[in-house]
Amino acid sequence: MNKRAFTLSLTLVFILLSNTARSDLLALFYEYEDSEQALFKVASETIPRVGLENIMFELTTDPKVDLKLDNLKRYDMVLFGSHAVAGWGDYHIVGVENDLIQYVEGGGLVLVNTNDDAFFKGGMFPVGLLMAEVNDHDLIVTAPGRVSGIFDRPNKIKTIYEDDAYKDVKPPWVVLARSRGKGTKGLSHTLQLKHGLGEYIVTPAKGLSNGQAEDNQPFLRNIINYFGFRANQIRAVTVSGKLSIHWGDIKKK
Repeated sequence: MNKRAFTLSLTLVFILLSNTARSDLLALFYEYEDSEQALFKVASETIPRVGLENIMFELTTDPKVDLKLDNLKRYDMVLFGSHAVAGWGDYHIVGVENDLIQYVEGGGLVLVNTNDDAFFKGGMFPVGLLMAEVNDHDLIVTAPGRVSGIFDRPNKIKTIYEDDAYKDVKPPWVVLARSRGKGTKGLSHTLQLKHGLGEYIVTPAKGLSNGQAEDNQPFLRNIINYFGFRANQIRAVTVSGKLSIHWGDIKKK
């Protein structure tokens, strides 16, 4: 075996070992400090695995520290509890909006559940987003929503405990479900925004209390399941990118 072939073999082994060692999923769950932290409790107690991978949930109630990019890079996904962006009479993530955008651009996955529309701001997204005050409403899954699988894998979703909706939604936002019911014409229910290697899923799902969180556990599980699938896609792209760099180095020698 010549030196070039040996170097390439070591590179491949290192990449494969690195990928294997990082096979389990790690999620950061941000809940507002005065909340019941109900969605985190339900997820951590009832979702031990995603497919064949174990998943671990870590809780933070300090967004201004733990939603900084240097910390976010540790996680495959970041999950926001109800009113974690805006609620209790305030907007909670001042100063970390750009960190979240950069995290997603680099391959991070972010779930945002419902917030108080009176205090909501869309600065954590690279494209603006507005909320609308709406009472409980039904949903109609769109074609992109069916493709995503978040409404039927592994659980068939028929109803969601929800609050409010999203208005004036334009591309590159993708509508995965539309709102249906009195006063919801033109409003969107669940959204997707891909940015760089990663993406956001935004829903009106509510989990301020244990009962609400338990009702929405099947939907939460579906989204986490989807994020697990996407995390592995992103890892594969990252590994492929590293490999192509090494191939380029070899060709130059």
